[in-house]
Amino acid sequence: MPWTYYLGFFLLLWVVYDLFSGKVWLHREFERSSEPFAYWSTMLLWLAIAISCFCWEI
Repeated sequence: MPWTYYLGFFLLLWVVYDLFSGKVWLHREFERSSEPFAYWSTMLLWLAIAISCFCWEI
């Protein structure tokens, strides 16, 4: 199994954790309650990065 799969699994777990915590990090912390657009945009970014790890061929 390529190392990118491990990275993808880790990032997916991180996304799930951020969904439950209501906070996500990019260059600073975004909270779902106070900045919903920034929160969901950052969540989609991390999700896209995590999914792309499974499409990577070595």
